[in-house]
Amino acid sequence: MSVLDDLTRVVTDTAKSVSKKSSSMVEVTRLSMAINTEEDRIQRQFYEIGKKVYTEYTLDKGWDEEIAEMCKSVQVMEKNIADMKTKILNLRKIKECPKCSEILDIDMMFCYKCGESQPIVATIVEETEVTCDNCTEATEVEVEVEVEVVEVTEEAAPEEANQADCCEQEHHQEG
Repeated sequence: MSVLDDLTRVVTDTAKSVSKKSSSMVEVTRLSMAINTEEDRIQRQFYEIGKKVYTEYTLDKGWDEEIAEMCKSVQVMEKNIADMKTKILNLRKIKECPKCSEILDIDMMFCYKCGESQPIVATIVEETEVTCDNCTEATEVEVEVEVEVVEVTEEAAPEEANQADCCEQEHHQEG
């Protein structure tokens, strides 16, 4: 019976893996479509800004509050696009070098193109139990949380620690 149990476990694990990958692909597609929508909105806003500026120019008027609001809305849309692109990079387990914009594996510590030290991103996977509100059945769910690890610099970590600084006991004063 253990062979059947092992086979069942392997099939279940494979199905879970395929499900995770397909849901990741669906999420990337959804985010890509949302990026395209935001970029279209930016283009429409640029068009409206251009019309407004040209009208102001032809009428020899000064700038007004409406143009400033349009520009602010473009900035919000650009921020949304940047956030979605970051989510896509995370889903694909890659990152962009902050110095040269080279695409790197998420685990790389240095950029192979420019040599820049990369922030270390750690993924913490926690299993938590969720209870269904309809049938009260408990199910285990994996939750992934990404955190950026702050590097310890030489200034923060002295090269040599003086053992006598650890305590004031007599065994340090011998010698």
